[in-house]
Amino acid sequence: MTYASNALTAAKLITKFGRSITLRKYTIGTYDPTTGANTTTTTDSTVTGVVFDFNAGQTMERGTLIQAGDKRILLPAAAAPSLQDHVLIGTTEYTIVSIGEINPGGVSILFDIHVRT
Repeated sequence: MTYASNALTAAKLITKFGRSITLRKYTIGTYDPTTGANTTTTTDSTVTGVVFDFNAGQTMERGTLIQAGDKRILLPAAAAPSLQDHVLIGTTEYTIVSIGEINPGGVSILFDIHVRT
């Protein structure tokens, strides 16, 4: 079994057992001197992911402290989130605290994301 086939298997399992999640990308535009602010546009894309609460007693995730209400999300490699993205689960918007990539042998299989409201 190759890493590429592992990535396909992970994507199939996430699609089968996951739920709909929205990745929201914020793009900062040009400065408007009339309003004194930059224009901001959003682009939403729907992906399927698996959402978990952190385990009881777990206090650290990739060097950041876990707070009440934080979630852990597994996304297939095709989703490719960035730290500037936000995640919508239902109507709740979360910021991305950290992103871990499961990438053995240089082939992306999953993204492990820590999010916070």
